[in-house]
Amino acid sequence: TDVKQPDGSFNWEKADAITIHTGGIDHIPVHHTNEIAQAEAASGKQPFVQYWVHHNFLRVDGEKMSKSLGNFFTIDDVLQRNFSPKALRLLFLTTHYRSEMNFLWSTLEGMEKTYQRLLEMVVQFRKEADRTVLSEDKLAKIDAYRKRFFAAIENDLNTAEGVAIIWEVAKSNIPGPDKYDLLIEFDEVLGLGLKMAEKQLADLQAAQSENTFSETDKRLPAEILQVLADRKNARAGKDFAKSDELRDKLLALKYAVEDTANGQVLKKI
Repeated sequence: TDVKQPDGSFNWEKADAITIHTGGIDHIPVHHTNEIAQAEAASGKQPFVQYWVHHNFLRVDGEKMSKSLGNFFTIDDVLQRNFSPKALRLLFLTTHYRSEMNFLWSTLEGMEKTYQRLLEMVVQFRKEADRTVLSEDKLAKIDAYRKRFFAAIENDLNTAEGVAIIWEVAKSNIPGPDKYDLLIEFDEVLGLGLKMAEKQLADLQAAQSENTFSETDKRLPAEILQVLADRKNARAGKDFAKSDELRDKLLALKYAVEDTANGQVLKKI
């Protein structure tokens, strides 16, 4: 609606009411309370906002995010550490927006593996044989999953329950093509890119390959290769204190090390 007066001022009488207004829970007692009073008094519309969506705080390592603490992160930080933004989205969706959430890089790393597994399943469901005529039992089960998912979303945006239902569908005994259709339908709400699962998976695997190194990978700087060799010797000699010290040194150099059956594996962070 054009709500500007000829003199450029705001014409509240022409202002449309707002359907959804978001903000942090810290805005409730003062900022948004004041905003409601002003908007409703000026416009004469009550309520001026139909639905308020107030998000709880996101903490990092159990502390409030703060630049002074050095724990203030942005999407650019996620990209620079070679994580998928979709994995971050999935992580956020697993907690209700009204609940406080604690962010850890290790949690995001685990969620990226979960997201990759989901993509692999979606790709497999899509490749499975064409669907056959479904039994009454399976038709009822599909309908029940659909109703439960949308009931969860309509219940104060309970995305955490919605994500749980996604995994129920994936592990159910309904045919793969029908699982695929359901998950794509649900993803119209969640936005995890499941319709382009093949591309999402290829991009994820390419990024992992580019930033994952074995303990003898010649792409690594000589300094890193030496630390890895020293750490391997320390572990062989059961000097685990020295091994931990060298692990921390690698972290300071922006590499995370993991011990596998095939030796040490590094991930650039």
